[in-house]
Amino acid sequence: MTAYRFRVKFDPDPTSLWRDIVVGAGRTIAEFQAAINSAVGLDQDHLWFVGNDEDYWNSTVKYQCPQEYAGSLGGDTVFRNERIENAGAVTIGEMTRQLGLEQYDRICYLFDYGDEWRFYAILKEIISDEPSDKTPKVVKEKGEPIADQYDLSGTGETVPSLPEPLSSVLPETAVPVADLRQLEARADVVHVIPLLSLETGVGLVCERFAIQFEDTGFVIENFQPGWQIVEEVDGGDLTEEELLGALADAVREWHAEIAEISGAMTGQQFDEETVDAMNVELVAELEHKGYGHLL
Repeated sequence: MTAYRFRVKFDPDPTSLWRDIVVGAGRTIAEFQAAINSAVGLDQDHLWFVGNDEDYWNSTVKYQCPQEYAGSLGGDTVFRNERIENAGAVTIGEMTRQLGLEQYDRICYLFDYGDEWRFYAILKEIISDEPSDKTPKVVKEKGEPIADQYDLSGTGETVPSLPEPLSSVLPETAVPVADLRQLEARADVVHVIPLLSLETGVGLVCERFAIQFEDTGFVIENFQPGWQIVEEVDGGDLTEEELLGALADAVREWHAEIAEISGAMTGQQFDEETVDAMNVELVAELEHKGYGHLL
């Protein structure tokens, strides 16, 4: 009884196109790959492999698509310092054991050796109460599927528009915290939570914040060239308080992911204390609003 939740991200634009996929430990890597392609809008007409971390062609272990594996030297054969495995025979559980994957570790996925569609997947959760034969299922998603995989020029147009009133009031750069707080006076805005505030010569400004509307919530960050939605929480049938709790969980998850990305880029190891420090403003805001019990 084990399944895994992977967040599969489009490498060129990971904040705009991703899918959370839950897959049973007994399902093969090939089944997982087919679910990825279906979820992001790619066909199955090309060769592909899954590898270590974000190493792609430099992966020391490559789980090749069955068609390519059939013509390769075979599994467990060392060739050019890499081991080749059959993705049609290796299960997700076997892969996690072979690679020693733990929570927040990564694998990479490269599809189509000509155009090189690159994705990486973060192991977000190990689920002990899901059946090991669970078929891959998308449980959360962001971004529209790729409209035309043979038109690479269009892959950068997946950034969603900001919800109103943000698209009309946010400057391209950091926004004054005072201006953010004024948004709570609007009837359609329930909560605004600054998350990354900096003191400048013109006062306190914010580069990351969460905003809750009646039926949805967003975590928003200032990247270059501007503001982008990095997490969206669907309120559905949730109460106002339940939605705030879900939004707070999304903030904590995003902070953990930032630490993971920073660690991969710098080679440093960021521990839980680092992530806790990133959550200081979130904790203070929830306690100030009387929702400290959601922490």
